[in-house]
Amino acid sequence: MSVSAAPSVSEAFSRRHDLTVVDVRTPGEFASGHLPNAVNVPLDRIARALPDLRQAAEHRPLLVVCASGARAEIAVATLASHGVDGRTRPT
Repeated sequence: MSVSAAPSVSEAFSRRHDLTVVDVRTPGEFASGHLPNAVNVPLDRIARALPDLRQAAEHRPLLVVCASGARAEIAVATLASHGVDGRTRPT
């Protein structure tokens, strides 16, 4: 399965109501500020959250975010290896 290219910031913002935003930063980073309606699934908990993320992806595309994009890319690769599509974007 291939993972879609990341949308631009303006495209992601305009589609934010059509996406499930998954923030893979730590709970402390998330608490310091995050995108509206984002869910916090720290990178080290992605594997445990696979069933919920798979279900969410069936309803709306996932947009996976972090501070720089590095953790989001790892999360998307993990999701893709389990058949879940996600898109990355730094916050």
